Amino acid sequence: MKNIIKGALLLLLAGGVAACNLNKYPSNAIPADEGFTTFKDAKEFRNSIYYMGRSSMTDIISANMQCEGINATLDYGNSYGEQYAWTFTDTDSTVDNIWTNDNGNISQINYFLEQCETLIANDANLSESDPDKMSAQDLKDLNLYIGEAHFFRALLRRHLVMYYCKDYEPTTADTDWGIILNDTYNIAQRLPRATMAKTYEAINTDLDLARTAIEGYYGGGDPAEKYYLGSTAVKCLTAYVQLDMHQYPEAAATAASIADASKYALITDATSFASMWKNNEGSELIFQFFASLDEGSVQYGSPFLYDPFGDPDHSTSLKPQYVPAQYMIDQYSNNGNDAWVDIRPSAYFTTRTCRIGTASVNLKLLNKYPGNPNYNATAGLNSLANNVPLYRSADFVLLAAEAYYRDGDEVNANKYLQKLREARIHANSSSAPEYTYTPYSGEELFSEIKMERLKEMFMESNRMADLKRWGDPMSRLGWTPQDESVCVTIGMYLNINANDYRFVWPIPQSEYTNNSAIKDQLNWK
Repeated sequence: MKNIIKGALLLLLAGGVAACNLNKYPSNAIPADEGFTTFKDAKEFRNSIYYMGRSSMTDIISANMQCEGINATLDYGNSYGEQYAWTFTDTDSTVDNIWTNDNGNISQINYFLEQCETLIANDANLSESDPDKMSAQDLKDLNLYIGEAHFFRALLRRHLVMYYCKDYEPTTADTDWGIILNDTYNIAQRLPRATMAKTYEAINTDLDLARTAIEGYYGGGDPAEKYYLGSTAVKCLTAYVQLDMHQYPEAAATAASIADASKYALITDATSFASMWKNNEGSELIFQFFASLDEGSVQYGSPFLYDPFGDPDHSTSLKPQYVPAQYMIDQYSNNGNDAWVDIRPSAYFTTRTCRIGTASVNLKLLNKYPGNPNYNATAGLNSLANNVPLYRSADFVLLAAEAYYRDGDEVNANKYLQKLREARIHANSSSAPEYTYTPYSGEELFSEIKMERLKEMFMESNRMADLKRWGDPMSRLGWTPQDESVCVTIGMYLNINANDYRFVWPIPQSEYTNNSAIKDQLNWK
């Protein structure tokens, strides 16, 4: 995995990372049938599969800018401005880039799967003395790589659904538009969108193939390195898909099996919890993409800890583009109970001196992506770079609570909500009473699960998908800023109804001008 960037060069063999549009592909690409002939090629391309998965899942910040909990400052410079103000259109760069990148990466995965099929067929005709003949271990490894490719295709297809499709509804899935389903490497092909039913059928087919291969290789377990897919990562995506499809008993059971796994136990102390975000390590992490000093990390912290003044540790005089709303910060106060303390705010927020406009002001800044010191190119100079995380166990503790609630099992819904809170909230001192959980029922229980999910998963790319799944509005009404004088008024108290058309992103103009097959399937047209 450490030479993953080298493996990425193989993308050129398959036409480059691009979307469905012909004009997105480089004219000097090596023909696909000349680029992949041996097991060694497949092994190298495996790195590219992970590279592509990582490149598609780096949208953590842009995915959250439409949501509550943050305010744009006077110095935001319209960075992420279209998402924050909900003014994006089908020509917006973020709308176009996610569509382009995901579809292009799916195309490369199709190429890999086709070439693996050819490789296996050709290998059957090679003599045992042929240097390119695959050993039994080679074939076993290749089957794993194929399973990983199916996982990433399922992941990217669902990723597209989260942006460009309505929430899955069983009663209308046969008529609602899904995504473009292309299982072959054919950049000239122009296909219409499939239905949501067909889209999720394809996702589940890929998941089944991934599960068989990955669980078979690892005996139902996981690899030692958290930047390789294991059986639990497959369960994670499965739980999400089951919840999407309203398969609540199945989603509850799958999510609970992840939540109850001792290997991925919830962190209960503030120091270790903060270290998970800074150093990208900890028991809760199930899968995160590989990163090193040289490649793979992402500067997620830049919009929140931006420092144009060159302060080595970004400790003073920052110019953040976005700051957490005071209302968001207040949600961790345990309703004013001073006997208890939540370990999350000390990891998620930090108080710094900021220069915004002409004002010098102390503000709490988002510190969830504080920069991993291992990725600093210059010693002592924080580059604000971290790994790209995908799954951690707390997510699935809360998904279990939600799925059990949706299935009418309030006992288990309370059980998993309690599990999360007891890991995060503790006595404020040795003389204070320990946190005690009071069970909820009915709509109040669901409201508590929703709020806990917002608090736990704040700025982790889930919020828009959550709101759409719940049928809830995106409302910043009442979300008081820390200091209105240093924030722009646009978007500050935005209120977007749950049925607003912008909950579903438009198909990019670059796609529909090159693909007449979807001219009547454009969401906004």
